[in-house]
Amino acid sequence: MADENDDLMVVGDEIIGGVQERPKSLSRDDLSGTEDIGADDVRLPRLAIAQGLSPEMTPGDARHIEDLKMFEFFNDLTGDRYGQGPLSFVPVRRDVRRIEFTPREEGGGVVDMDVPPGDPRLKFTKGPGGERIPPRATTFTEFVVLLLRKGQQPEPIVLSIKETNKFNRRASGNMNTFIKLRNAAIYSGLYTVSSKPEKNDKGTFGTYVVKNAGFLNIDQPSGAKLHAYAKKFAESLEGKQIVVNRDTSMHDAESDTDFDTERMDREAAGGTAPQM
Repeated sequence: MADENDDLMVVGDEIIGGVQERPKSLSRDDLSGTEDIGADDVRLPRLAIAQGLSPEMTPGDARHIEDLKMFEFFNDLTGDRYGQGPLSFVPVRRDVRRIEFTPREEGGGVVDMDVPPGDPRLKFTKGPGGERIPPRATTFTEFVVLLLRKGQQPEPIVLSIKETNKFNRRASGNMNTFIKLRNAAIYSGLYTVSSKPEKNDKGTFGTYVVKNAGFLNIDQPSGAKLHAYAKKFAESLEGKQIVVNRDTSMHDAESDTDFDTERMDREAAGGTAPQM
């Protein structure tokens, strides 16, 4: 028997293209999923980027993915590879996690899954010789999204952006701004994500680049059905804890020792919003 969502497969530009003008039938009263910007566990896969030290890149590791290339996106549960994008998606939920880890040189592992905002563990400190010591806790901005690929059903996955460098922080900040400025339910927008290699004095690493692709075109039948599907999925997640296998290692190259979050927050407060 055919699945009732068979016609949600992404076809042509009708869904992927998006529209920049707000659809007439899009409610201005439904702001679901945007309230906290400014139960049960639900386990979802993560849309990860292959890094130099990723287990998925290491032959012989149990998590090794055949033919996976540096900086490609992959599903950390199924092992599916997606290339470097751009990938189209509709977000349905946003969460912020602050997690304390044991440093890699001390064996690694999670210490505290619920570090509060402003906690000293989120800040850089100075060692006895004046050297900068990275925070013991890491902020993750996480978006549950429906990944849209031609000929495939919308795929629930988590875009988990680990804010250990300015590039990823910019991606999460842009995404937050796009969602808020849209002034509509979080699942009314269409976005793309690509991976891009960046460098610091420790090496090269993959980062997220998020772009706005307009409103979901709910004035078209397929767009309206996808919007309804995304809304229903978002409602099914209400009150539930999203569980993903986060990248818990403080990857040396990804962690920028010049990354001053307090300075960046001050600059953002007086800066300009990304273009819609």
